[in-house]
Amino acid sequence: MNASIKLLAYREVHWTAEIDAAIGTDSDSAIGHRFGISPRSITARRRKLGRKLEKQTAPRWTKAMEKRLGKMPDTQVAKKLGIDVYWVRKRRAELQIEPYKPADLPSPKEDTREELKLTKERIALLGKHADTFLAMRWGCSPGTVTRHRRRLGIPPFRENDDIQWSSAMLKRLGKAPDGTIAREFEVSPASVKIKRIELGILPYNQSEMDPEPPLPKRLLRLLGVVPDKQLSDEFGVSRLHVRIARALRGVPVADYVHPTEHSWTEDQLKLLGTMSDGDVARRIGIPQTQVMCKRRSLGIAAFDRKAKMRWTSNRLAQLGKEPDHLLARQWSVPQRVVRSKREELQIEPCEQTTRRWTPEQITILGTRSDKEVARKLGISASQVAQKRKELGIGPFRSSAPFEWPETALDQLGKIPDEDLALELGVSYQLVAAKRRELGIKACRRSSMKWTPEIIALMGVISDAQIAKKIGCSTQLVRLRRSELGIEGYRPS
Repeated sequence: MNASIKLLAYREVHWTAEIDAAIGTDSDSAIGHRFGISPRSITARRRKLGRKLEKQTAPRWTKAMEKRLGKMPDTQVAKKLGIDVYWVRKRRAELQIEPYKPADLPSPKEDTREELKLTKERIALLGKHADTFLAMRWGCSPGTVTRHRRRLGIPPFRENDDIQWSSAMLKRLGKAPDGTIAREFEVSPASVKIKRIELGILPYNQSEMDPEPPLPKRLLRLLGVVPDKQLSDEFGVSRLHVRIARALRGVPVADYVHPTEHSWTEDQLKLLGTMSDGDVARRIGIPQTQVMCKRRSLGIAAFDRKAKMRWTSNRLAQLGKEPDHLLARQWSVPQRVVRSKREELQIEPCEQTTRRWTPEQITILGTRSDKEVARKLGISASQVAQKRKELGIGPFRSSAPFEWPETALDQLGKIPDEDLALELGVSYQLVAAKRRELGIKACRRSSMKWTPEIIALMGVISDAQIAKKIGCSTQLVRLRRSELGIEGYRPS
């Protein structure tokens, strides 16, 4: 199919019986190109239909085919041979052939953004490979590649098919850093991290599992119910943090529902260009892309934070003394604004990548909650907690009595004390003491009564709905369903 022809998005497709019948008989990419539909839309449709890709038979390897292994990326070998990349990776691992590495890779320290020259050949590769892969190949930072790609209006590279994890790939998890394994098998570091967490494998050279990302409790209740992207936009947090939290809890991904076109009111249109597209999207409750498209269609310029930024003598004095990303977070502006001003004044970037803590800042650690300290210093709560633990300072414990919300009191004795404690962010001893004070019997996991009516609902409705119905945690329902060998609920 001609590359210039636009592939249809999910909501643009009239899903016929012929298309549905073909889905699952070949790779999503092949089906998509056959009918002129984007592979991501085919993947979404296949999942909605509850189908898995038919297992392909292993190709018959010739010596000529094997000579290509390790001479170019596995994805390119697969494309040239017309087979799935899974078989290429599997065969290369069987023959103990090292993965392809670009020759003469310059050190990132010897290269800068200004030295990156975009030739026609390089421009042709933008959007065809991940920015991180191209950055390693060209010896620059991923941010530099991303900035040039966005300037040219080229969309980012997206993996169309689900990663097929071979036994060789799975054996490497935890045996090397996630980034090393990602480069070795040409997948994203985030994908490696998530897969490792899902399998319960500890990080390389670590004795504990990955820490819980700092996320609001209200968000945690919506994991697996609302799509990760929607949660990320709504709460203003990293989508990777949402995925990690979901993986740590064993919560399956929620089905993505394509948004409908928004009907704009006069008051909402007046917001365009007065704040960032992301802020407008969060205020109205729609995807950021819809805001951006509407603003551009009306010819409204994007909100310029740089023009709104007041450069005081105190702020100018901090340029180059602290990393750009930390100053940007502290002043609530994009990192490019700080970097642009620093370069304009010809100030060298700060070589230190971590925060420089002053004695005054260290003295407030442990005197109030990590979140309060983080807000005061303009950094993340996880950075505060990490520094506090390095110095052996205990967390802040308020002497004020805990105020029990009515909803929490209603749950006492209906779910295990430790589950309620985790939800409220308190110790399970506090929960147990309150329960005993009110004369409520404890809910033991072993005493949960799984009635035939409840078991009959498993796989018919979501685990979260069952948990809400019987008053227990979603994880407990999922565990019982797995013990009974019942497949999870999939919306039709």
